[in-house]
Amino acid sequence: MDEQQFRKVMIKVRSLAKSQGERISKEQVERSFGPLNIEESHLNLIFDYLKEEKVRVFDSDKELEEVRSTFPDERVRMNKEDSEYLKMYIGELNLMDIPSKEERSVILDEIINDRSKAAILLPNLYLKEVVDVARLYEGQGVALEDLVGEGNVSILTGLKLLDCCESAEEIEEFMVRMIMDSMEAMLMDRFDIEDFDLKVLERVNTLNDKAKEMAEDLERLITVEELAAELETDEEYIRETLRISGNSIEYIKDK
Repeated sequence: MDEQQFRKVMIKVRSLAKSQGERISKEQVERSFGPLNIEESHLNLIFDYLKEEKVRVFDSDKELEEVRSTFPDERVRMNKEDSEYLKMYIGELNLMDIPSKEERSVILDEIINDRSKAAILLPNLYLKEVVDVARLYEGQGVALEDLVGEGNVSILTGLKLLDCCESAEEIEEFMVRMIMDSMEAMLMDRFDIEDFDLKVLERVNTLNDKAKEMAEDLERLITVEELAAELETDEEYIRETLRISGNSIEYIKDK
């Protein structure tokens, strides 16, 4: 599969889970990765990876919604450094005269009527949205401070590209998209795809080593059933790992 696309979708999936209190459904993951046409065995690895990242994975949207309606979402977990930065930064924003969303709509109409006002009126309009988006992407290997900084830079970049917007609504959508895209690009550079790959490799190697050990002790090839019993796991887990390895574990018969 395309590694860059995989990274981008994984970032969106982690962000979606975070926005739902570190919860996600298998259906949401499947829809997210649908355009990549990845195999079911790889989807199962993604589910395992999310669970290792302390994300609760539900079987269906309905099951997830039932839980979300019963229990409030958890607060986004932040380390002490990010928490202190956020507190200080929000304090600074509160001292600034940042327009409300209602006031922002009026200002955007002004900009549509006179584009020359954009450089003066627009920079401060989305500072709080930058924080909201940064909190959504927090916890994926980039400091909150860096995410906020990148989002603020994207606002200035967006100023130069407003000619494509013909209404206040289009400016609103465009600016929020610019903020999100800039942070996703930063995460793409930092996202540890190798961590995911290593977990897959470790899973295959564990099975290979155990199968080799058992085959040498028994002086014959072993079965999937025997290996599953030895590892105290189910047979489908063994067969799925064999598929991922391309059936390359030579110590197992009837693969």
